[in-house]
Amino acid sequence: MSVANLLAKPELPELDTDRFIDIDLFGQDMKANAPAYFSEWATKPPFYATVQGHAHVVICRHEQVQWALRTHEIISAVPHQGWGTDLFDYFNGLPLVVDFDPPEHSRMRRLMQPGFAPNRISRLKPLIDSMIDDLAKVMAEKNDFNMVTDFAGPLMYQILLGGVFEFEPDVWPLFINLSNALELVATVPPGAPKPPEYMAAFDAVYEFCGKLIEDRRINPKDDLVGSVIAAHDEKGAISIEELFSTLVQLFTAGLGTVPATSSNAVLRLLRHPDQLALLRKDPSLLNMALEECMRVDCLGNFRHRFVVKEHVIDGTPVYPGMVAHLALGAANYDPDKYPDPTRFDITREPRDILTFGFGPHLCPGNNLARMVTRAIVSRLIFGFPDLRLTNTDDVIVYGGMPTERFPTNVNLSVD
Repeated sequence: MSVANLLAKPELPELDTDRFIDIDLFGQDMKANAPAYFSEWATKPPFYATVQGHAHVVICRHEQVQWALRTHEIISAVPHQGWGTDLFDYFNGLPLVVDFDPPEHSRMRRLMQPGFAPNRISRLKPLIDSMIDDLAKVMAEKNDFNMVTDFAGPLMYQILLGGVFEFEPDVWPLFINLSNALELVATVPPGAPKPPEYMAAFDAVYEFCGKLIEDRRINPKDDLVGSVIAAHDEKGAISIEELFSTLVQLFTAGLGTVPATSSNAVLRLLRHPDQLALLRKDPSLLNMALEECMRVDCLGNFRHRFVVKEHVIDGTPVYPGMVAHLALGAANYDPDKYPDPTRFDITREPRDILTFGFGPHLCPGNNLARMVTRAIVSRLIFGFPDLRLTNTDDVIVYGGMPTERFPTNVNLSVD
């Protein structure tokens, strides 16, 4: 597709006002009350919402979200500038695997695969278990701690930067600073330059990746970076832009996914003592329990796409020029797929949850994320029989990217 086509925004016809819902898709109310919204939307056809003056369409039913993720000729992943998604441009237009349709998507995905090869993940498990155990002992001495900022967040710095990337600790602040600065992108008005704090963090990591790729081509090493370079193509050629985006995606995706998913899971279990008691009585239910936790508390509320061909979805017309938000969280509440979806039941054994995407757009790191989440939740739930919420009346504040439901204050106590 040409640059001109990507920049040109087609004129939308007059839309049916009855199909609009007045809601801030990325606001605190949406994040805090996502299950209530999702359980309602999961029974309805797509609807329209206004985002920064643009008409967007929201697709919520399980089967329809799956369809949208694989029907690239109608709903494309390729970014279209000026269509109302500036608040998602976290990496200054660098090539992200989520921003491609097949077959280019497959090539970009192959760059990330070495980081999640089964043998690499299995080698990490003893290290991950040891890190979790050491940090859990520190939390026991503190008695009270914020699971997100004191436990799961710092743990992922160690696992991803030290374990997966094999970077020395003096390099970690570069990536941590960029990760912390990503949220600033969503605060910038459309068309305005990104904040200096963000640009400084971005440029520092970009410069580091440039030097790293030069060094690895002169001095090959059997680590993640070396594997990524070797996986690019038969010539071993990879651009700085592609290496940078691959490394940053690997890091930022895991950094957000595991702390949020594990914290949401512990919060959900503690708020359902009957299900927690059942799990402690039968630890073999852990995997099913975590799948159910990830069904009801999906980190990514939405994944955005671009309508490139006129179509009708369940009676709702969509037109080129519209952004489509695929509500992964809502799809997990579709009663046709999950009967009585608002009931939290760790024996449900939910199949095909869309928390990590679907098909070719399934998150390549989902196995690592599931493994680490399982290890974290297991250590806290079974290792601390007296684990409890410090204050059951705490109001959970949600942060993260606009489309994310990232809890910031899951405060726990142990005796």
